[in-house]
Amino acid sequence: MSDTLTNTSLIRRRWRLAGQVQGVGFRPFVYRLARGLALGGFVRNDAHGVIVEVEGLTDRVDGFAERLMTERPPLAVYQHVEMVEVEARRDGAEFVIQPSQGGDPEAAVTVDTALCDDCRRELMDPSDRRHRYGLINCTNCGPRFSIVQRVPYDRPNTSMSGFDMCEPCRGQYTEPTDRRFHAQPIACHDCGPRVQLVDRQGRRLAGDPYEVARRLLRAGWIVAVKGIGGFHLAMRADDEAAVWRLRGAKRRDSKPFAVMAANLDEARRLVHLSDQGAAMLQSQAAPIVLARRRSDARIADSVAPDTHRLGVMLPYTPIQHLLFNDGGSTMCPLVMTSANVSDEPLVIDNDDALRRLGGMCDAILWHDRPIVRCVDDSVCIDMGDTPALPIRRARGYVPQAIELPTVSPEAGLCVGGELKNTIAVVRQSQAMLSHHLGDLKHPLALEHFKQAIEDMQDLFGVEPRWIAHDLHPQYLSTLHAKIIAEQYGLPLIGVQHHHAHAASVMAEHGITGPVLAMVCDGVGYGDDGRMWGGELMAADLVGYRRVASLREMTLPGGDAAARDTRRCGLALLHQIYGNRCGEQLVTRKLLPRDEDRRMLTTMIDRNVRCVGSSAMGRWIDGMAALLGVCETNHHEAQAAMALEALAAECTGDDTAGRAAMYRVAERESLDGPRRIDLSLLTKVLFERRAAGQSPAELAAMMHDQLALIMAEIIEHASARTGITTAALSGGVFCNQRLTDRLTSHLTERGLRVLRHATVPPTDGGLALGQAAIASARLAAGTTCEQGAASCV
Repeated sequence: MSDTLTNTSLIRRRWRLAGQVQGVGFRPFVYRLARGLALGGFVRNDAHGVIVEVEGLTDRVDGFAERLMTERPPLAVYQHVEMVEVEARRDGAEFVIQPSQGGDPEAAVTVDTALCDDCRRELMDPSDRRHRYGLINCTNCGPRFSIVQRVPYDRPNTSMSGFDMCEPCRGQYTEPTDRRFHAQPIACHDCGPRVQLVDRQGRRLAGDPYEVARRLLRAGWIVAVKGIGGFHLAMRADDEAAVWRLRGAKRRDSKPFAVMAANLDEARRLVHLSDQGAAMLQSQAAPIVLARRRSDARIADSVAPDTHRLGVMLPYTPIQHLLFNDGGSTMCPLVMTSANVSDEPLVIDNDDALRRLGGMCDAILWHDRPIVRCVDDSVCIDMGDTPALPIRRARGYVPQAIELPTVSPEAGLCVGGELKNTIAVVRQSQAMLSHHLGDLKHPLALEHFKQAIEDMQDLFGVEPRWIAHDLHPQYLSTLHAKIIAEQYGLPLIGVQHHHAHAASVMAEHGITGPVLAMVCDGVGYGDDGRMWGGELMAADLVGYRRVASLREMTLPGGDAAARDTRRCGLALLHQIYGNRCGEQLVTRKLLPRDEDRRMLTTMIDRNVRCVGSSAMGRWIDGMAALLGVCETNHHEAQAAMALEALAAECTGDDTAGRAAMYRVAERESLDGPRRIDLSLLTKVLFERRAAGQSPAELAAMMHDQLALIMAEIIEHASARTGITTAALSGGVFCNQRLTDRLTSHLTERGLRVLRHATVPPTDGGLALGQAAIASARLAAGTTCEQGAASCV
């Protein structure tokens, strides 16, 4: 057949697209594209994603196929595309958008997204009918995950189902060429949810809600503001008294607050932003970005004490934009923190706001669009030239699926850890992680955890055939997994804590191993029943072997040492001085009260009510105490953050020309790990402090020595095993100086280094690691707790 005849042939093709393709303006995009090319056919949503069929001349169908892949809407994400040729109908029908079809829900649920530029212009345009409408949105922005109840993502399946559209809105909703075509949360002043400013009893305050709220905020009041995924508490960030008042109400003595700035220029007046950090702030996800605070930033010291970083974000909801940029003047930076008592879930309901927030705020700026599930702000660290490091993966990112390196033969559930909990449901090669659920020891957080399991299963149509959990027998997530397994007769897959950390990095990078995984955190249950946390593992997704581990510390009081860093410091001194520890001058300085010193040293000497731990996080806590930097962790990682802040004052590399200060102890068993003894470094650091060297210089030395020591250990392990890829995970690697310098050392030694860029290195990433491991084991035909690492 000639080329001319081929190009004029009538053909029909069908596409099935899965991913983030519902609620992102995808159908109107396809409609306009097909109509512009004079093609027939249809597009429709179903429970799996989107189906497209087009019919027309070959060259035009080819053009459609190319543009379908290259001109997608801003929020669309393709995770699977399948195209087949079908028989042409030759009926001359025009291209149409067909009604959605149900079935088992497998479609991706779209993330909540920051206000787009078009909506922001309309919001501020006095001639636009949505001028100053605090819930303006379109297909390119606004709520999705926080309002959807089930898929397909259509208005009757969202919390907007109770709001009937007015005729102008319906006209836009049904017009394929309009930006709000099938924008499910579409609304306006006349037909949509209303924004009100009320007092602590719920009584409406007179006047324009935004102008009055701005006036109250400028006067030093605390105002609760309802957002996309829950309420915030807002107040002036330069008002020391207001900050301390809020700290008392939230029972949050020292944990840093985030600050919202009116625009990027204002944010740059608060922190030093890299190009990557600035891009993250202005992205559709609009996370909180932790960046180095400027010395002249006009922010109260109590907003973020004992840290060199400040968390900043930009307005991402219409209400926030009206608070900051309405009325002819720009609002000063505001503390914008989650509206809850410390460790409780975020408040999302108006009635609940009156009950739980009445004692924390002076007024509430709310709306009556229901929030289906609480979704916290996402948080990341500006890492300079390298991708930002996620610390909390929530609004703007969940529940976007993450591809797993292996396909799970059956659907499953992963329940994560106990702190910073997230869960995941697994379907084939995808893991859908939940939003941040928090500390499960809090009763409300535990209840939200249980609800999230049901919610994620329903939303994605997953009926688990297995459940993966942490090995710790007392984790509330593990206990609940066992209850579900017993109730439904499902097999359990136990996953060691640090192996899950390692697997989360591998999953992010799409590999199955092998890697040398350096995993450092505060605590994790080992397969020997002991507490681990300073581990080098040779690992793949099926199994692992401990290659090296930090020398165990004997922590008096066990978990109490995570808060009282002096106990960790005493454990380090005991490693050096043994039973003579209590007699040392440094011990007397650490524990001035005789009774405290006698009690704790006796506990260690006799190993009474003590826990052995190889956790690098506890070693760092101990050094913070010995250097006089931090005696109490009022919040998680406070001591580590204080040390990193001090080290940031010194820009050079303290290891230049120095040897690494450690030794390798004898193995405790033939198949056990090499023990890394840091006693030499410990002794040098506290002795130099006693001699008067500054804490900042010693903090820098500590970080740089740890990076050098870890690099040498990994290099030696690489020579023995032949593994040339290193992976870094665990909460200790939230530390930028340590992470960057270790990466540099390893790269110079010829190793490939994998770091987190999608999920946090903290326990917030455990569920992904559990999903990757469980899927790999099931594919390999084993579900055992450790398996046999194929790489060692």
